[in-house]
Amino acid sequence: MLPLLARLSTMRLNSSASLRILKRTQSIAVNQRSANRQQQALIRGGIALVAVGGAGYLLNKVLNSPTVAVPGAITQPKQMSFADAVEANRAFSPVVKEHLRSTYAHFAGGLAMTGTFAYIFHRTGWSARIMMMNKWAYLGVSLLGTIGALFATQAIDDQQNPGLKYTTWAIFNGAMGLTLAPIYFMQPALIARAALMTTGIVGSISAVGMTARREQYLWLGAPLMAGLVAVCLASIGSIALPATAIRTLSVLENVSLYGGLAVFSGLVLWDTQKIIAHAENAHYTRQQLSPINDALGIYLDFINIFIRILTIMDNRRRK
Repeated sequence: MLPLLARLSTMRLNSSASLRILKRTQSIAVNQRSANRQQQALIRGGIALVAVGGAGYLLNKVLNSPTVAVPGAITQPKQMSFADAVEANRAFSPVVKEHLRSTYAHFAGGLAMTGTFAYIFHRTGWSARIMMMNKWAYLGVSLLGTIGALFATQAIDDQQNPGLKYTTWAIFNGAMGLTLAPIYFMQPALIARAALMTTGIVGSISAVGMTARREQYLWLGAPLMAGLVAVCLASIGSIALPATAIRTLSVLENVSLYGGLAVFSGLVLWDTQKIIAHAENAHYTRQQLSPINDALGIYLDFINIFIRILTIMDNRRRK
């Protein structure tokens, strides 16, 4: 009897040890698959960034590379390189260069503040409160807060009230951070890839705008505004329609996502040239330059492109 009991206890110990080994092996396999997925996500993000940068470079070569011809020569015009195109089309005025540096510094600062505010609001529980709010109440509060702070920031003069200008600008970034706080519920790797792709898109298109001939793309303002109205109506319509209208909701969502992505990408180009035009015409019109006001246009384009890329990537992940 004792040998039988000893054998049973040994079998139980062996079975429990086998279960522990099996669980440990499964845990290692799960961790390995997770690490492989993260590595593949980083590789795909890097490839996407290279593709976006290459597309911007090719677009610049096609649209903005001026031709030069040697006087008295019968040779064909020679295409200038990318660096030569930058030098040939760049704004040589020190005022313009300083305004561009200041504008993009405020643009980067606004993005940093918005991301910080969004993270703080998420950590303090505001993201969950926003998710539980009525969609119309959330839309009204977010629109009133962001648009009100935006108009207040643009209306204040930089020279007369610099402190108040920066205060309202910080309030605007805080309001945007509050509306974007629920994004932190999504996967960090997905957010990082979307931010990386958005940076590549905005940087490439801004480079095209800076190296283009002056005021070459300012004519895009009217068509882009018409497209922006259509995108806004599609976005509001997708919220107002009931969930039963599946086909209409699908069409409106595609217009809002892909149409908005195209419109805001075009607005980056238009806003870049508008910043340069403001700086060049400031001497003749005697208007004071506002880096914050000019940075807000690029900032809003970046935020809208980022949201749409993030939504598209999340939809594809779920499928």
